[in-house]
Amino acid sequence: MRKLPSAGMFIGVRVLIAALFALASLLLVPSVQAAGGCGCMDVAFVIDNTGSMGGAINNVKAELPAIIGTAQAVSCGDLRVGLVTFPNDNVVVSQPLTTDITAVENAIQALVASGGAGEPESSDESLQYVITGAADPSCSVIAANGPFGAFRPGCLKMAILITDARPGECNDAFDPTNSPAHAHQVAVDALASNVLVSAILIPDDPTLDPIIRPIMQDYATTSGGVFVETESDGVGTGEGIANIVATCGGTAPVSQQCVTRNARFWFTHAYPTSTSACPSLCVDLLDATKINGGELDLGFTRLPTTYRDGDNLLDANDALIEALGFFWRSNARTGEDNGTQNLKLSASALCRARKLLAVELIAATANVRLLDTQPSKCFNAATGTNFPSNLLQQARVAASNEDVAACLAMTKLLKQFNNTGTTNGFVGSLVECSVTKTKLLKNASRDPTLHDTCPGVNDSCGTAEAIISLPFKRTVDLRNYTDSIPLPTICSNNASGGQNAVWKLSPPFAAPGRLFVAKTGGSNFATMLSLWQGTCSNMVNIACSVNCGISPQACLEFTTDGTSTYYVVAEGTQGGYGKLKFRLDDH
Repeated sequence: MRKLPSAGMFIGVRVLIAALFALASLLLVPSVQAAGGCGCMDVAFVIDNTGSMGGAINNVKAELPAIIGTAQAVSCGDLRVGLVTFPNDNVVVSQPLTTDITAVENAIQALVASGGAGEPESSDESLQYVITGAADPSCSVIAANGPFGAFRPGCLKMAILITDARPGECNDAFDPTNSPAHAHQVAVDALASNVLVSAILIPDDPTLDPIIRPIMQDYATTSGGVFVETESDGVGTGEGIANIVATCGGTAPVSQQCVTRNARFWFTHAYPTSTSACPSLCVDLLDATKINGGELDLGFTRLPTTYRDGDNLLDANDALIEALGFFWRSNARTGEDNGTQNLKLSASALCRARKLLAVELIAATANVRLLDTQPSKCFNAATGTNFPSNLLQQARVAASNEDVAACLAMTKLLKQFNNTGTTNGFVGSLVECSVTKTKLLKNASRDPTLHDTCPGVNDSCGTAEAIISLPFKRTVDLRNYTDSIPLPTICSNNASGGQNAVWKLSPPFAAPGRLFVAKTGGSNFATMLSLWQGTCSNMVNIACSVNCGISPQACLEFTTDGTSTYYVVAEGTQGGYGKLKFRLDDH
């Protein structure tokens, strides 16, 4: 768990004692169930790890912290997980059901997509083995670490199958009549054993998908689980698993209402005001973060990410405290390492836009995950339509790119969503938590962003503003800038350099063979332009200009290769500085 903030964060002994007492509630709150609750839970992952499943497996690995965190939250920590795979028309117990979550995580991270001499695969037999404890005699069961184990009576039993292939038992053959019938019998056995089968289809073969889809859907509808279809490259697999787990395998009621609260609500209702046993019955941002797997994906950064204390453990408490910084700290400042704004570096337009978007995205995520609100159930009065079902995903994409206008437009859309359902009541037995004191929230908050995700005002490579449209024009006063880029050796005979400003061009904007022209005409001092290629930790100078004809200003032409990132640096030729006018066009 996070260590308590230092005394320097608080003013006065009495305030310190009161704040620490209140903050203890934040640090000691146990894991929370989802709205509706799941209780003790046994989860069996049945994963196709044949050669075509690389994208899906990588997606599961990337989302594994969120998946496991969600499962631990909704089970109140009473969780067992196991893993079965089927690489070669067989059944492999990669990890028996266990409470050792680290062992399960290691087993999943060790998965490699390989094998599978042909389609179909033994998904049905692997699922049958998990449910009944036995596969057909013709199947080879490899259980080097012991049998899979039995589901616990009285606990939620869940099997999550992930595949892109038709079921073929262990015969590597699909019979149009008998194979679907055998798969259906597995679903019937699951129903009889109270095992919820959720089926995730990776639709990567247009000729076979129409055959596989109804079989996968039948697993879910017969047993009471959930059917999910991802992108053809497996993107969405991990998020699909997390959503299945968060809704107790599909048994938790999904709200048919538009139930939302705005950003101010979430950032003033930070955590439960009691330490009652799981589940907490009041609505707060910490519990929403736990239901989200203990982290928040904001597109341009993930929380918890940057703030580390002595124990080096990053959990939902860290994510909450860092999230508070977006709301309670200045948008005009960038973040620095260790989560402070002590250097008071000015934020760029992109940084400010990302911070504003982060506030609304955190609130929207809380509305979706804790309040079970589906964006498509909420009406967007501005457009006369419902919000898109993948609203959160669209927001993360907008936050990840370098388009300020797109960030601001998405912020407006999310704000509309977060304000849409504020007159409706909460779902289930959830009630409103008490408001957290503002002074405590401000003292506990940290700014979680770093220069590389929340850039400053072009004073270094890491704070370079991205150019994404032309013509591009900027006027900056270099008096407040530093000499952050080494003197380019190409220009060293003609200039000594000085305070500089930096701009960045990245693919796909820096397309193959695209010709650009940079100019500093109109600046009130002698200027120099240099071009660099690579990364901030390994910048290579490839061009330089100290004049443009007889003008003391610079102009520089260059062609991009479509794969590299380029940095254009403007500075004085002899350490001079003043009002810099910078323009970039394509030729």
